[in-house]
Amino acid sequence: MTDILKTAFSKPFTPLGRIGADPSRLMSVREWWYEMDEPVSMLADPQEAFRADERTLLKVCLDNGIAYRAATTGRPAAFPAWLFREVYLAP
Repeated sequence: MTDILKTAFSKPFTPLGRIGADPSRLMSVREWWYEMDEPVSMLADPQEAFRADERTLLKVCLDNGIAYRAATTGRPAAFPAWLFREVYLAP
């Protein structure tokens, strides 16, 4: 059978497709918002929104024993990409 598809499956087109390709990748809240093309400019205080989301994700990680990268002076906390999908896109 001849493969007629010319689409490279190694580069998913959608943001969720990219997350599905590497669900264990660590992302900060800011990275998630920008990768998902969320309307950051519409937030009254983006930094506070990011901090609130980070607190939510941190609580989920601590409550469920999910590994994450703690915040340091130079970089924000980062969480597995699959967790964002579960927390933000849950029905």
